[in-house]
Amino acid sequence: MNGRELYPNAEQRRRIMDFIMAAGQTLLENGAEVFRVEQTMEIMARSFHLREFHVYVLTNGIFASAGTAEISEVRNVPTRTTHLGRVAAVNQLSRQIAEGSVTTIDEAESRLVQAQSIPFPKGRVQLLAGLSGAFCFALIFGGTLRAALVAAVAGCAANAYLLFCEDRQTFQCWPSYRKIGDAVGLSPNTIRKHIRLLEERGLLVTEPTQVTTKDGRKRNGNLRFTIRPIQFALQQDYDRQMQQLDEDAARRKYANFIENTG
Repeated sequence: MNGRELYPNAEQRRRIMDFIMAAGQTLLENGAEVFRVEQTMEIMARSFHLREFHVYVLTNGIFASAGTAEISEVRNVPTRTTHLGRVAAVNQLSRQIAEGSVTTIDEAESRLVQAQSIPFPKGRVQLLAGLSGAFCFALIFGGTLRAALVAAVAGCAANAYLLFCEDRQTFQCWPSYRKIGDAVGLSPNTIRKHIRLLEERGLLVTEPTQVTTKDGRKRNGNLRFTIRPIQFALQQDYDRQMQQLDEDAARRKYANFIENTG
């Protein structure tokens, strides 16, 4: 496909569809919001003249069709992490496609492969980010300087051990609180508290797991930890502050309304 055909043939439509689905999967796998994934895919489809394109995105899958369901495709996204660099690269590609600076599907596919191959920050960078994040968030939420230093040390120790244990493909691990505590010299209760703080700050996501015993019974397993980059935590804190401002403004507006009508 040398350019943008106003009426792409069946083979070209299939290729465009595959590209759009791959772009949407890349966004969803790397932490993009569901409605942003849908919006970006629709922009790409419209720009490449893929008519009657419809897409429905869930947190773990993408369903799309085009041409009165002539083409339909489903993508399963079982695991998600957060890589804002990849999300930004795909969003930039979408804008360039819409603007016309990327005109061919060949160039678009090549750019998408580049976006998908952007590496994650190295472990020591994440460790430094976790340390500074724990310190700063402790101060932001009213802690003393001493409390912030303690939070930084404990958060750094817990985060370091999780980084050591994590799977480099899924960025997940599932050690017990006791195992983490034994490794860093802290009690399980202290580890539990700081894991909860890391989770509240958006640096970590925890999920329950189940294990099956030898006799076939199921019981609760260790938590599964997914480590998230500092950018996501900062954005989450910013969103939380903006929501609080909106709620305060709504309360003031309601109070003024009651006062003026009372």
